[in-house]
Amino acid sequence: MHALQRSRGFTLIELLVVIVLIGVSIGLISFGVGKGLQSAKERQALTQLVQSLRAARVQAIVSGQPAQTRFDLRKARFNGPDHKPHSLPQDMQVQLVTAEGLGAAFEFYPDGGSSGGHLMLSRSDKRWRIDINWLTGSVQLHTLN
Repeated sequence: MHALQRSRGFTLIELLVVIVLIGVSIGLISFGVGKGLQSAKERQALTQLVQSLRAARVQAIVSGQPAQTRFDLRKARFNGPDHKPHSLPQDMQVQLVTAEGLGAAFEFYPDGGSSGGHLMLSRSDKRWRIDINWLTGSVQLHTLN
């Protein structure tokens, strides 16, 4: 007599476990990708900001005329010497400390100096400081945590 061969397959519980593991994996991957995109946006915004400040210094030296980088803190924007507005991430907080009388701006002079000051930027638990030296016009980015 032939014994009926039992076909081997997956049980419903095994299938459910695999589906749950796939769902958890997708969730972890999307969280990591989201954090990576957030970090990339932060780096891009900080790079654009530092480049805009340095470009204003170079323009002042080359043209022999003062040049500014201006900020609109309400809209989280800044304009460099090219007058093209650049946006910061909406949830990035910005504080300016600059010379009185300039408003929300840093000015660079033909001798390479500047109005001086610094910017404090923060986003969630990350903080940065951009120092603008009044004597040399040097622009330095520092990560604070």
